[in-house]
Amino acid sequence: MKNKSHIFPIVIVLLFVMLCNTQLLAQKTEYYRHLVFRETPYSDVRGIHPIDNETANKEAHYRFVFDAQNRLTEVSHRIGNDLIADNGNWDTFIWFSPKMTIAYDGDKEIRHFYNIANQRIEAHGKMYKAVFQLDNQGRRTSVALYDKDNNPSENAWGIHTYQWTHTENGTVIEKRFNLKNESTTMRPNLTFYTIRLEFGEDDLLDFVYHIDEDGNLINNTMKAAIDRIVYDQEENFSRWMVFDKDKKPVEGNAPGFAIGEHLYDAKGNKVGLRGFDVEGRLKAFPNGIAKEVHVFDEFNNPTESKFYDIDNNLLQYVKRIYSNDGKRIEWLKLLDENGELTMHPTAKFAAMKMEYDTNGLVIERKRYDEKLEEIKTNN
Repeated sequence: MKNKSHIFPIVIVLLFVMLCNTQLLAQKTEYYRHLVFRETPYSDVRGIHPIDNETANKEAHYRFVFDAQNRLTEVSHRIGNDLIADNGNWDTFIWFSPKMTIAYDGDKEIRHFYNIANQRIEAHGKMYKAVFQLDNQGRRTSVALYDKDNNPSENAWGIHTYQWTHTENGTVIEKRFNLKNESTTMRPNLTFYTIRLEFGEDDLLDFVYHIDEDGNLINNTMKAAIDRIVYDQEENFSRWMVFDKDKKPVEGNAPGFAIGEHLYDAKGNKVGLRGFDVEGRLKAFPNGIAKEVHVFDEFNNPTESKFYDIDNNLLQYVKRIYSNDGKRIEWLKLLDENGELTMHPTAKFAAMKMEYDTNGLVIERKRYDEKLEEIKTNN
């Protein structure tokens, strides 16, 4: 009997250890350098360019956490275990904060947003909480946005709700509404209202059709009715193509290209951007830029960006200087073709220094001229 009294606490300890191990096994973590492009919040959040934990400790990446049912519960942008702010990599229109959590409650999927100090915030306008409604097949049918006081709110594009209808042929009809229940566009510079989303067998969005209430193609204010999205073998968003309602190539939708093209390095970093007219000739953005070239460091942070006009003349040269661990930007410098500081004609500075608090949040941006003399502003 004496020996049995010692066995009981040992069994309890063993059971506790087994329970902890089971919980650890139930949670799965994955790491990716980049996100699959999303044009709509209907699409799943997915990663591309997978890496291991050791690499994730040294490079900017997205950490995905899944629960025991293999449901995504968290996505965050990090280097190692530290959250990082947007580093300018631009993976998708639908990514608004360094961290997003996802909770499941019956037929609802609830998302919250966080800053780099791991504090819940209102992101992309007044979006503190996004509540997705699911049908009996687990498909998203709508999402409504709420502010920090739990009042209905709008995002930065003036949208309160997205509504999705699933068709028999597998496409999805999307509509958007503001707080006045008025129909809204996809984005301020993409004036599609009711759209039909067509996904490929890989679940990547291939076509966005602008339609009327009868499902007929219609041109928007930018001469476009169809956006075709193309991916390369690594699932990078490599090209978009624009067509009118007659399915003819057109220089429509912002920024007014018939074809736009992203260029990537082996890690999936976007090192170039350019656009073309209907004849396949290089075309400039409305601001005169015809080509972008970006350089990335060992952390996958963009350190240099050069912008050229249609004649390959340098229009702007931006250099970013990061902390030694790559986790935050310390300086933004505007340079000329000789690599010398130059005043930006509209920004009115040649360099900017970011000051941070102990949580890593920006508390001040100091501006300097081409002689690195601070520019004082009147409050």
